[in-house]
Amino acid sequence: MRLDLHTHCYEATGFARPTVATVEKIVARIKAGGLDGIAITDHHNSSFGYEVRDMVDRFFPGAVLIIPGQEIEEGSMEIVELYLPCDATFRFVAHPGYPGQPDIGGRRLHGIEIENGGHNWHIDRQKVGETAEAAGLLLLSNSDAHYLEDIGRFYNDITVEELCRRAGAGGRQVPR
Repeated sequence: MRLDLHTHCYEATGFARPTVATVEKIVARIKAGGLDGIAITDHHNSSFGYEVRDMVDRFFPGAVLIIPGQEIEEGSMEIVELYLPCDATFRFVAHPGYPGQPDIGGRRLHGIEIENGGHNWHIDRQKVGETAEAAGLLLLSNSDAHYLEDIGRFYNDITVEELCRRAGAGGRQVPR
């Protein structure tokens, strides 16, 4: 599946509660970008993603996959949490290097972005690759879309089943 796992649709649609018309625009953009789905990961807010997912299920069944989530701050890092249908949470480092260098030790993580449509200039790809290899993290490419037209600029070829498998029961704690 082609999935963009880091989008900010609440911001992209003007900070309003989702309507059928708004959700239709999101679905159209996902399809126009050649994606199978997205994760909606607004800052400190998972409710918009859940509302959009429920509206897609009701009004556009089977059209696209919506994974609710949120982007949170942990120390000098921003972490994206995806709330998967298998009742597991997949967690990854968003745009490493912005706002600070990642300190992943002791955290439950499953991935790290090596490409980010909004912050690519901050990412040291060599360092991210080494960090991912040492900690067994999945390398991810995401749009970090704050505008609907940016959804799908970067994406991952991965299944939800693989995300669930990697997330496991509570996730893997990265050693310090």
